[in-house]
Amino acid sequence: MSDKVKKNIRLIYNCLLSVMLIVTGILLMTACVRVYKIGDRPFTPENISAAFAKISFIVWITLAMTVIAIILALAMPSEKEKLCGATDKKTVLKRLLSRLNVEKLKEDTLHNIEKEKKLRLCFRLGAITLSLAAIAPALVYTLNMNNYTADYNESVLLSCIWILPTSFFAMGISFTYVILENRSIERQLKFVKEAFSDSSVRLPSKKSEAARAYPKAVLGVRISIAVIAVLFIALGIANGGMADVLSKAINICTECIGLG
Repeated sequence: MSDKVKKNIRLIYNCLLSVMLIVTGILLMTACVRVYKIGDRPFTPENISAAFAKISFIVWITLAMTVIAIILALAMPSEKEKLCGATDKKTVLKRLLSRLNVEKLKEDTLHNIEKEKKLRLCFRLGAITLSLAAIAPALVYTLNMNNYTADYNESVLLSCIWILPTSFFAMGISFTYVILENRSIERQLKFVKEAFSDSSVRLPSKKSEAARAYPKAVLGVRISIAVIAVLFIALGIANGGMADVLSKAINICTECIGLG
């Protein structure tokens, strides 16, 4: 069986499973609403069992399809995609700047690069200032308890009049800042790439000993965390902590929430 056929089978089956999960979720919510509307004491084992028994067939089918999906993923694994280099402009710019010999850059190129840095800083400070100025009146109104009366509808409407316009204004400022920042990064990236045409401004790329040891350090930290987690779980089981948590969970479900 070719990889293309396997991919199509996985795609079609995952689409079917997604549809079944959505249908099951809708049925579960419907069953919960039906239990809630039964009567004065809807949360009884009999009422809950009767409501969920009507959808049990669909739930079991969904569970079976989920198991089959796991089996398909193991039997027909997808091809491992090759890791690509960083495509984020900000990350690319940062890496290129770290490899530039600033002392050998032309004066106008260095001026343009520094100019874009200062522009982005101004954009950021301006966006923060304008956003805070826009949100401040709504925040003052919201925290003033005298603005809330017994008429909840009127209080909510008045709050929306203050909050919604300022929130949309702050969001507009944020979107504008993102657009201006991206354009500034593109311009700076252009200047840096032009500078790279001169080989004399490039710094030699040397991988430090710390960089080579970094993967091993990460693996060691992960193993340490896993060992500590297993140790604490074992201690919790040994001193009866797990039983206490289980008892509290049962009490919350049966007494506080009302299930059962």
